[in-house]
Amino acid sequence: MTAAAHVPNKRRWRGPKWGLAIPSFIWYILFFIAPIAIIVVYSFGTKDSSKLVPVDFSHLGFHNYSEVFSKLFFDVFSGTLKIAVFATFLCLIIGFPVAYFIAFKVSEKWRAILLGLVVIPSFTSFLIRTIAWRIPLSANGEFSKWLQDLGLISAPLDVLGTKTAVFLAIVYNYVGFMVLPMFVALDRIEGSLREASKDLGATRSSTFMSVTLPLSGPGVVAGIVLTFIPMCGDYVTATVLGGTKGLMVGALIDSQFRGAQNWPQGSAMAVLMIVMVLLSLVVGAALVWLARKLLRLGRPAIDAYRSRPRREPKPSRFPDLLQPLLGIWTFLVLLFLFIPIFLVIRHSFNGGPSFSVWSGKYSTVWWGGAPGRTASGIPMIGLFKFDEAGPMLVRFLVIIAIGILLPLIWRGIKGEPNRHLGRWSVLVAFVIAIVVNGLSTDWYLSIFQQAGVGAGLRGSFLAAFGATIISVVIGGLCGVALARHPGKWSTVMMALLFLILVTPEIMDAIALAGWMQRLGGPFNSDTLGIPFGMLRLWVGQSLYASAVVTLIVRARLAGLDGALEEAAGDLGAPPGRAFRQITLPLISSALIAGGLLSFTLCLDNTVISSLISGASSTFPVALISATKSEIKPFWGVGAVVLFVMTMALLAFVARVLKKSGSSSGEIAATLGGG
Repeated sequence: MTAAAHVPNKRRWRGPKWGLAIPSFIWYILFFIAPIAIIVVYSFGTKDSSKLVPVDFSHLGFHNYSEVFSKLFFDVFSGTLKIAVFATFLCLIIGFPVAYFIAFKVSEKWRAILLGLVVIPSFTSFLIRTIAWRIPLSANGEFSKWLQDLGLISAPLDVLGTKTAVFLAIVYNYVGFMVLPMFVALDRIEGSLREASKDLGATRSSTFMSVTLPLSGPGVVAGIVLTFIPMCGDYVTATVLGGTKGLMVGALIDSQFRGAQNWPQGSAMAVLMIVMVLLSLVVGAALVWLARKLLRLGRPAIDAYRSRPRREPKPSRFPDLLQPLLGIWTFLVLLFLFIPIFLVIRHSFNGGPSFSVWSGKYSTVWWGGAPGRTASGIPMIGLFKFDEAGPMLVRFLVIIAIGILLPLIWRGIKGEPNRHLGRWSVLVAFVIAIVVNGLSTDWYLSIFQQAGVGAGLRGSFLAAFGATIISVVIGGLCGVALARHPGKWSTVMMALLFLILVTPEIMDAIALAGWMQRLGGPFNSDTLGIPFGMLRLWVGQSLYASAVVTLIVRARLAGLDGALEEAAGDLGAPPGRAFRQITLPLISSALIAGGLLSFTLCLDNTVISSLISGASSTFPVALISATKSEIKPFWGVGAVVLFVMTMALLAFVARVLKKSGSSSGEIAATLGGG
């Protein structure tokens, strides 16, 4: 019997190479390019408070731009640029030794641990970490009292409401994002290159200057971009810590849109902010080009100096102190990163009525212990109802523990691990725990005594869940198209992704607010039971998250052999079937990691949530409203809950990537966006 060879149907229409990226193109054009374009148009209009969108287009002109260049606006713009430039430079100085130490001076095991310690603060609540700086920086804070006890100052030290507080918090909030890309670049340097330099007689400093530093350039540039651009648009830090003295351009733009309702002038400021950022990047690129040019011109003199006759170096009588000094520096930086987190955890057990002022004693009241009163009679009521939260928590822990123990029990009985059980048992146990506690009940609201915090946490999870689904779908499809079907279109898509990643979030939020107001429909009224505010959050938060998922899937799939997919096509499998049976399993780990990472990013989104959420509340939105008065310690309890959830998600991301064979460097690259 002779097997007949399958002849593929050559008439089958396969569509364009960029077919899988069509949803991404539509999504980004509709919710990124169009809103930004509308903001540019708004900047030429005039204010008209009688309209739903307070912009009048009957008298177009450049008057908004001329008004922006008043002394106040110019001072704020220049002050923001100075803070961003100096803070970025300081992040570079602080972060490079840490990245160098982790990449070259520790073992693989300690490398993963130290990277985790760097990542943890960067992916916890941005807003609560910023608010935590109120604790040591206030006039009645412990830092001020400590300096007075030492006799270093005679009066309370109060830096809140100043640019100093804003600068300190900005450096703290972004130094972790500087370390990650620099570590990835350093980790990818072939050790043989550095060894060859030393074998040829180069000193340690020569090897660093001629090999390590040039090859780390892409990581340094990526770190600068990832820190400088968000700093320019950061208004949360200035709002929480700076007051009017710490005003930055992001806060000024926000005040024009939400306070003064002067959308045209706010749009002009936003456009000029983008111009400021782009010009700063151009100037930075020009300086780098000039430095390389001068270095190239001076290369003969440098080579002559290095090749000069030198005496044989004598062995040093002192021990090598580089590694211990780098280790001490890394420890101090990690301590600096974790101070606010420790303060948040401690102050969630504060025995007093204020989150920022430590009472001197611990109490579990704010977690849901027995209600009490302060000495002055102020009631103290906790966040959770322990009589309802306790049994629910026990059920969760028992079911999750069973999911963790099942693979171990299987290995003990069978003598070998079960791959599927080890990968999915915990996830299935989590789903079962949710079902057991009741999907259709309001347990997630009834366990809270503080309705605002409970509704905020619930809103954050719902918003992050919806945005993650959108991000995984369009980001996964686009990542596959970029990796497997590159072409001229991929240059356009990569440029679009770059613009999304580098555009300050305040610009996206403002553009989407006006655009969704103009679109109306489901963005202005509840539709099919979905609150319009929640739909806005899903769309707004999915922009950045989907770009991250796209880069992760593209990076993971580009490193895999495409022979299996090609073989499926050669054997006559339709594109849809080849995608389901071959491509999808190959990128499953990347999709899971990208989805969990995007969920983590969306869970704590502050800027977009506060500007476009409408009637829907999230934890950051509710918390930033609470900062207008004295913050109660139960907000710290809510922040600890988010912290624990974020850590669990990041641990699961690392586990998924580790199971797929990723090293610590590849995991760091994934957390940094691919």
